[in-house]
Parts: sequence; C-alpha cells; structure tokens
Amino acid sequence: MQQHSPLFTLAGMPWPPIRWLPFVAAALLSLAMAAAAPDGRKPFYIDWSLSRDALEFSIVKLPHIGASALLAVLGVFAAGRRRWPLALGLTVLVGWGWELSQTTVAGHHARLSDLAPDTLGALLGCALGCYALRLFEFTPIRARRRR
Repeated sequence: MQQHSPLFTLAGMPWPPIRWLPFVAAALLSLAMAAAAPDGRKPFYIDWSLSRDALEFSIVKLPHIGASALLAVLGVFAAGRRRWPLALGLTVLVGWGWELSQTTVAGHHARLSDLAPDTLGALLGCALGCYALRLFEFTPIRARRRR
C-alpha cells in the first residue's frame, strides 16, 4: 500500500533558512521603529512595576497584541507547527527588545508590564499560525480512504 504525503508542507521547502526571512525582517524593522526617537532622547528608565493597575493598563494595548501576533504567525510559518514554542520564545524576546529600545526614547515609557500584551499576542499568533498550517498540511481525500 502506497503512503501519501501531504500536498503542502514547510519541511519540503527548499533552503530552510529562507523561511525565516520574513520573521527576521519584521523583527528588525519593528525594533528599529521602536528605537526611533523623533522627539529626542531621555535618561534610561524602565518601570519595573507588575502591580494589578500596571497590568490592567498594559494588557489592553492593542498595538502590542497585534504586532506580537503578526510576528508570532511569521515565526510559526518559519519554524513549523511542532516547533511553535520556538516561535513564541523568539517573539517574546523581540518584545523585550521593544521595551529595551524604548528606555531612552522621549515620549515612550518602557514598562515590564508591557510584556503581558506582547506574550498574549504571541500566544494568539502561535495558535493562529498553527491553525493556518494545519489547514494547508492536508492529505487528499482519496489517500485517506485507502488507509
């Protein structure tokens, strides 16, 4: 009996490092944008507060959630469904980079609590990326019937 493989898999892509290009490009561009200081610089400062008020203020930041989700989707597309924790970790690491790059930007406030929406967005993005890849990694109906 002949075993059929899925019609589309990331493992079959030529030159696996190319899969990471969109994630790396988006991460570097977002870090450069976070570090841009059109209004000048200020002294280094990070708000380390993780109080309930700080988390309630930060968790509803839709730009953080959306950017992290998009970056995580690109990470899952690069790493594959089974290595989604790698995409999650790298996306949260980029979130740390966003906060560190904002420490000296005037008009921006680096907060440890801002990692909460970054992590939430990364989790949502990983779930969305895994679901999208699951939709594309299918086996033809005829092959399923033969099993």
